[in-house]
Amino acid sequence: MNAASNGADAARRRSRRGRGKGTAPGSAKTSGDFWGSPHKLPSVEEVTVSTDPSAVVRSLGRPPFPGHEAVSEYYLRAVYDNTAKLAEVLATAGDLLEGSADSE
Repeated sequence: MNAASNGADAARRRSRRGRGKGTAPGSAKTSGDFWGSPHKLPSVEEVTVSTDPSAVVRSLGRPPFPGHEAVSEYYLRAVYDNTAKLAEVLATAGDLLEGSADSE
């Protein structure tokens, strides 16, 4: 090892020493400090669940996988359907689903 690499290693060790000790007493932040004021957020429209999530992609035509069009179409549709279900779950959790009992 040369002297330059020894100096760099020592500098790295010194910079790591103060990490992981947490915040100083009395300086804990509240969640409002971190996330900001909820009153400043823009209004959000309610989400409507699609009845056919793959319609737009299907309108582009068959997938360009020669010899595997039917199989690839099946798997792509499964991905679109699962993505739509996940979006519906997230909208429900955030109380953004149109027509839900909590949002009325």
